[in-house]
Amino acid sequence: MKTVVKLLVLTIVIVEVAAEPCMSSMKEYDPESQLCCDYGVVPKFNEHGQKLDCCSEKTFIVETEICCERDVFKKLTEDGKEQSCCGATSYEKSEKVCCNNTLTDKINGINSCCGSSLINPKTTICCRGSNSNKKPHSIGTHMKCCGVEYYNKTTHYCTSKKKGMVLPLLKSLCNNNEYDILKQKCCTGTLYNVSDSDEQYTCCGTKLYNTVDEKCCDGSFTIPHAAECCEKGHFYPSSQKCCNGLPVNITSSTEECCGNGLYDRPYQECCGNVIYNTSSHQCCQPGGDIIVKLTEYKCCGKISYDSHEDVCCTKHNSHYDTIYKIITKSVENHDTCCVPSEIEKSQSYSSITHRCQLGGIINKTDMCGIHPYNETSDLCCGGVLDKMGLEEGRDCCGIKSYDMTSKICCDSTIYLKTNKLSCHQNSTEFIDVIQRTLPRHRDYGICSYCNLHTIQNVKEFLESPTNLCKQFVLKIAKLTTSMADLKDYSKLLRLGDSNLIIPWSKTASNYLRKRAKCAKDTNKFALETGAGFKISIEYTKPELKGRDRF
Repeated sequence: MKTVVKLLVLTIVIVEVAAEPCMSSMKEYDPESQLCCDYGVVPKFNEHGQKLDCCSEKTFIVETEICCERDVFKKLTEDGKEQSCCGATSYEKSEKVCCNNTLTDKINGINSCCGSSLINPKTTICCRGSNSNKKPHSIGTHMKCCGVEYYNKTTHYCTSKKKGMVLPLLKSLCNNNEYDILKQKCCTGTLYNVSDSDEQYTCCGTKLYNTVDEKCCDGSFTIPHAAECCEKGHFYPSSQKCCNGLPVNITSSTEECCGNGLYDRPYQECCGNVIYNTSSHQCCQPGGDIIVKLTEYKCCGKISYDSHEDVCCTKHNSHYDTIYKIITKSVENHDTCCVPSEIEKSQSYSSITHRCQLGGIINKTDMCGIHPYNETSDLCCGGVLDKMGLEEGRDCCGIKSYDMTSKICCDSTIYLKTNKLSCHQNSTEFIDVIQRTLPRHRDYGICSYCNLHTIQNVKEFLESPTNLCKQFVLKIAKLTTSMADLKDYSKLLRLGDSNLIIPWSKTASNYLRKRAKCAKDTNKFALETGAGFKISIEYTKPELKGRDRF
């Protein structure tokens, strides 16, 4: 026979409940098991486990009792009717109505209250005012509530619902006195014998004034109609300015106020409340110092400083406001400031020999543009860094680096090296080094076309190192004139349909005549082109337009 042993494990969880202070007894109590009443700390449950609550200086059973102010009553009467509180007493809800802590017997089932009165909502209206005041009125035609008052809206109007103030139509109040608006006007408690609807007369504070002759300033005083308000006085715009609340006579229309005085632009300006001459002085921001121009004194925000002794440091804070700080130069030739993350740690330096990078000062000779570089191994081409370029045998061509073994640089342009090509006189003319002659046969040479490209711009054409048409031009140039003539764009002409550019020289006309002869002989090569030989000369300079055409 086997014996089975069962092990029962009992886990006890202890939950700590924070105690709270009971202000009536100045002691701590446990809200889960205790009540804090006016007279002290008491148990939350009675000996039967029923939940209790406070009622003035006693407790009551929540499930079976009610607390009416200071007294405790049963929830149900002996015959089982429910009770409620009406002020400090209890009553049966089925028989009575509690209106504003006043008990009234129910009449024909009516249980609507208006203040302390029981009303029939079918025949009576309850008008409500401020502070929970209520007043019953018999319902009437054209009647309306105004606070607790009830008025006929055809003869009266409500001037204040909070106060329940009703006035006859065409009447109003002036300093709590009733007046006729057809005969009088009220200006801040003062009555005038002018109709309230008369727009020519209106109020300015307690004063009544004629709007044709006067105007109101600041709602408190009047001035002549032609004048303008100036603080507590007035000025005439045609001959005066209002400067700092005072009228000041002007001598020209360009004068402006500066403090209590006037200045004339553009020769003068205002710095705060001080006038200065713009040709000789400078204002360090509005309200700042005024310095003499072309001297050692400079501005740093609103403050002036001696640039021989100090430098100005600036930095933007998190709100993008500029912060200024003046520091003493550490060396005499320093001319600017290097600002790290904290402006208090700023240092002076010379912008000629050094630069500020990430809040630190570094030597300019160790920089290529914005990057540090090694002069023995790196290559710096016009501020563009080529790491290890010098060590790997590259050289600069403008701002680019290139391999000198396979490429050539002509006037800042890189080309592939060949046996036949080289730079011509260090210029952009990158030409065939094997000189050729231009055939003199009329089927070739000057009569031939170069239609590979359309020449739109003479200068771009001549400066292009790759345009194939250029070779024809250069060959013609060798027969007619020197290369130097091709660089003078005022001496060039273009043959309209031939796409050939030749220099204007004594021999140019000879070539043009030969070209015209090609057209007369109906040269087959020329006729095969879409444009034909429409011989016209397009001059690149207006002064050449008057020459003959061939």
